[in-house]
Amino acid sequence: MTTVVFVDDDFRRMPRTDMAKLQRIIASGKFGTHKVSFGDRSLNVEIKKQGDKITVSISKVI
Repeated sequence: MTTVVFVDDDFRRMPRTDMAKLQRIIASGKFGTHKVSFGDRSLNVEIKKQGDKITVSISKVI
């Protein structure tokens, strides 16, 4: 069982629909950089696997 760690506090303010899209990407096992919508803007989110943890961080705001 892996645990997902969100690095930034911006993920707490993310709308539910956008967070659901991000969680589907994480659940599918797609690692790397992905473009995710965040309200009226989009974010580049980096997903890495480190041992039993999956870390999710914002790499750049567009």
